[in-house]
Amino acid sequence: MENQVKELFINFILNRCSLAEIKQVEAFVKAGGYEEEWRQALEATEQEFANSAHPNLNIDEAKLFEKINQAIEDKLPVKKHWNWTWIAAAAVLVLVASIGVLQLRSGVEQRDLAGIKKTSQAPKKNEAHKWVKLPDGSSVQLNQGSYLEYADTFEGKALREVRLIGEAYFDIKHDARHPFVIHTGKIKTTVLGTAFNISAYDANNAVTVTVTRGKVKVENGKKMLAVLTPDQQLAWNTKLPDPVKMKVNAAEVVEWKKHDLIMDDITLGEAAEMIAERYGVKIQFNNEKVKSCRFTAAFLNRNDITQVLSVVEDITGATLTLKNNLVTIDGPGC
Repeated sequence: MENQVKELFINFILNRCSLAEIKQVEAFVKAGGYEEEWRQALEATEQEFANSAHPNLNIDEAKLFEKINQAIEDKLPVKKHWNWTWIAAAAVLVLVASIGVLQLRSGVEQRDLAGIKKTSQAPKKNEAHKWVKLPDGSSVQLNQGSYLEYADTFEGKALREVRLIGEAYFDIKHDARHPFVIHTGKIKTTVLGTAFNISAYDANNAVTVTVTRGKVKVENGKKMLAVLTPDQQLAWNTKLPDPVKMKVNAAEVVEWKKHDLIMDDITLGEAAEMIAERYGVKIQFNNEKVKSCRFTAAFLNRNDITQVLSVVEDITGATLTLKNNLVTIDGPGC
């Protein structure tokens, strides 16, 4: 989850988070344990500030320090396991997001596929899972050692295009007028609205596409390779004379993502079912109204149940209490 949290923090620093994302940042801060992600986000944005369109921006350091202290008192109550460096960094981020010191993303030039931005640096084998929310609302879950390249926006484009290196599970928002295209080396996978898995760590030599829902078209240049439906897979390899299309159990193919919790615009009732299945606990709602509270959060690999409950609690305003393998959920509702 490290890189996904870092990306969220970067967006927070640059004042481009939605209200839901800001709540998620505040929840992560309160939960603690993300000092390294804060540091990486600050380092990653340092150059953007240096190259911004406001090189002569004057900041009253005395007033800034005063606002930081106020932010600590008002928004970031100290927990015993926090250190002052962590709190100060968090306070700075709250300050930057709240007063909007720089609007770095305004007026950014739209780029075509050749100018697609990278969500991370070159992948490493031990790199953790990541979750990416694309500009059109589509969701991409990246396996370790994988990264995705995509434009800042799909507006004004005939195609929604991305480039994948590694393995990812895509859940694409339906838009018949703007097909979604994934480039993996020579292979192009086109969808209108579906969920599927692509494995392309060595995209120039081998690509495997597996469909869990909907339908996709797979091409090599202008040559049609296959049209796939649920539980069908296409394996393309330069060492084989022809691609291989076969029937598979798609659920087994995407086994790698089963322990990740992607709560993408879901209700607390739906989230409770996911938590119960993931951690083997029972769920009890003391107030049925709280079940309808909607939120977005992503927990990848490393999070234990106490972290998950703490973050969900802060985002939704509900109370989640774990005792004797029972999670009790209460609150006023939404």
